Amino acid sequence: MRKLYIVMFCLFLANGFNSAFAQEADSQKAKFRKTIEEARKALGAEPARGDLMVVIANNYAWQEKTDSALIYLEKAKQINYYNDDLFDSWLNVLLWSHRYESLLETCRVAEQYKYSHTENLLRKKMVAYTELRDYDEGIELFKAPGNKEFLKLDDISYMYNNLIMKRNTNVVQAFYSIDCFDHNAPQHLANLGYAFKVGKHSLALRANYADRYHMNDVLLESDFYLQMNNKSYMYFNYGYAFDASLFPRHRAGYEYYMPLEYKMEASLGARYMKYISSEVFIATGHLEKYMGNHWVAFRPFYVMQDNGNSFTLLANYRFYGKNPLNYWGVELTYGNSPDDSRATMENAAFNNLDAYKIKLERNFMLNSISDVRIGIGYTREEYITSKFRNRYLIEVGYRFRLR
Repeated sequence: MRKLYIVMFCLFLANGFNSAFAQEADSQKAKFRKTIEEARKALGAEPARGDLMVVIANNYAWQEKTDSALIYLEKAKQINYYNDDLFDSWLNVLLWSHRYESLLETCRVAEQYKYSHTENLLRKKMVAYTELRDYDEGIELFKAPGNKEFLKLDDISYMYNNLIMKRNTNVVQAFYSIDCFDHNAPQHLANLGYAFKVGKHSLALRANYADRYHMNDVLLESDFYLQMNNKSYMYFNYGYAFDASLFPRHRAGYEYYMPLEYKMEASLGARYMKYISSEVFIATGHLEKYMGNHWVAFRPFYVMQDNGNSFTLLANYRFYGKNPLNYWGVELTYGNSPDDSRATMENAAFNNLDAYKIKLERNFMLNSISDVRIGIGYTREEYITSKFRNRYLIEVGYRFRLR
């Protein structure tokens, strides 16, 4: 019954989020329509008002009607209404409509007409070069002495580092964690991985090592992310353990991720684990939402196995700085996550027992090609039915990007 309440609570939150965002969106659209109507009336009386054309274009653009916005911007250009207001609107519309080639050409026109917002122009160029995957050209922008001073700004520094990271697509990853208990020996988990691009897709290879209960085991694992044309993508996973004493002998996973409105994303997927004498099937998915510098996500797991089914729920929150690689995070977990290699030993003994976990995370950049993540956590977990113990966690992750 308690698990049912948790599921119902999560569904209630998701429904509340959707209703609130829909009401806010309807109210904003009504304001945009009213502004357009009033500006059109004024433009009818004074047809040479370029400022009104820009106002109408902006209100169309905020409704994502970029074709209509460009019609009014073209009218403003025809009467030679070249000034900062026009270029502010023109650059934004091209950016929001993902017309990156046109965006770069408009940047050149803006420079020709002495557009004064150099910082905004630099941002737009960096976004365009990033999206067109012309990373070297974006990096070259900062060889100009006048542009170097903008690297002091957090968001421009991030975009510059992001250009370097996207150019340097080969990533070496290392991770280590230690779990300590009240009266038991510490447990160790580590992995070393290498990720790289395969066309527009991504492949990661990883070796996992566990040392627990006076045993050790190695799991070789691969992750493949298949990018789709509609901004959705698919995730495939397969792993094989040599001894299968701490890891499952075979581990496989699939998940389909799809973008939603209002900066949300959802997914549906499954996991399969084959132990020496048992099998585990898992249904999972996730729902996430960005709200400015805040990110919230929920991931449920429903585990099906011979010795009983179980439910796990993960909730994550992150607060990002101006650089998205710098963030604070909190993770709350009810149950034992099947994706957490700490939670399983032979035959997945812990998966159907209760656990309550909180973890604090801090991720930060060391330089333009590397970042570090540190986490500390506490778990109150059931190790035998109705018997609980304390678990303390410290983990460190490191990523280094090669060209």
